[in-house]
Amino acid sequence: MVTKMRDNEIVRLQIPGEMRYVSVARQAVEAVTEQLQLPGDVRMAVKLAVGEACNNAVQHAKRDARRDGSVLIACRALPDALEIDVTNQGNGFHPSILAAMPESADLLEHGRGMALMEMMMDSVEYLSENGDTTVRMRKRRPAEAEAAAA
Repeated sequence: MVTKMRDNEIVRLQIPGEMRYVSVARQAVEAVTEQLQLPGDVRMAVKLAVGEACNNAVQHAKRDARRDGSVLIACRALPDALEIDVTNQGNGFHPSILAAMPESADLLEHGRGMALMEMMMDSVEYLSENGDTTVRMRKRRPAEAEAAAA
């Protein structure tokens, strides 16, 4: 018998601030989406968005004597959505407008993350407090997934 994740439960993961650990975060979030019995296309969208948020968090994390650059991922099962926070200790960040996908000629190795997150998720918020930056993303749970998880 498989136990399903219940509403208001939180799964937390902390990864070192190194790119090689981003795949661990993606796998953990994929396991959460499976627990919530989300459809495959929703799972892939969430996994992609979390990967982009973690990439940005690792890249922009501040490392010094007090901060190790680690990234915290927190997944919350809400009654109607999955909410995911990706937090790092950085310089703070708060865009004033939604990100636009850069033109293909401008895409080298960077610049797609925010636009992809905003395309894949139903809402994306950028929160900055005391030097910590949190990207809060939500993906609605389809009605059939909500019924199965109950």
